[in-house]
Amino acid sequence: MQVKKRPEEVRSEASLQGMTQIEAYDGKEGWKVSPFFGRRDPERMSADDVKALVEDAEMDGPLVDWQAKGNTVEYLGTEDVDGTPAPKLKVTRKNGDVSFVYLDPDHFLEIRVLTQRTRHGAYEEIETDLGDYEKAGGVFVPTSIDFGRKGGPDKQRIIIDKVEANVPVDDTIFHFPGQIPLPQSQH
Repeated sequence: MQVKKRPEEVRSEASLQGMTQIEAYDGKEGWKVSPFFGRRDPERMSADDVKALVEDAEMDGPLVDWQAKGNTVEYLGTEDVDGTPAPKLKVTRKNGDVSFVYLDPDHFLEIRVLTQRTRHGAYEEIETDLGDYEKAGGVFVPTSIDFGRKGGPDKQRIIIDKVEANVPVDDTIFHFPGQIPLPQSQH
């Protein structure tokens, strides 16, 4: 299950054999519960570990309002993506991470994203293939997502069986457990 809320909050949960892994980002910090690694208590995530969650929190992806987000975008022509001549864009995020975004030439939806980043001092390339888009709340959402290291044999697949838009969400699900967010100051 994944819940997103504007402007940049996300919470993902995965359950297996009675255990639930949680990763969440509240717009400022990320945290996780990792029972599959023997950690049942919530713990804060490092800045490197939270990078993927920050990107996940972008409901509209890196291209919508790219200038306001501090991104730069370059058009690099077209490239073959599994038989599709896809427009290729280079997106450099304000944190320095680079994503190459490949678009479906008919609908201009993302069909592949190759992200290059440094995590814990090591360079990594993560390739994500997106498809089977459904429209929810006026937004197209991919319901088939394959991701893993570029060229790696063990990509993971996520199939989304239900997409809902504009559902009421309690903000506390994004915050570190026990943390009460301070009220916004009035100016």
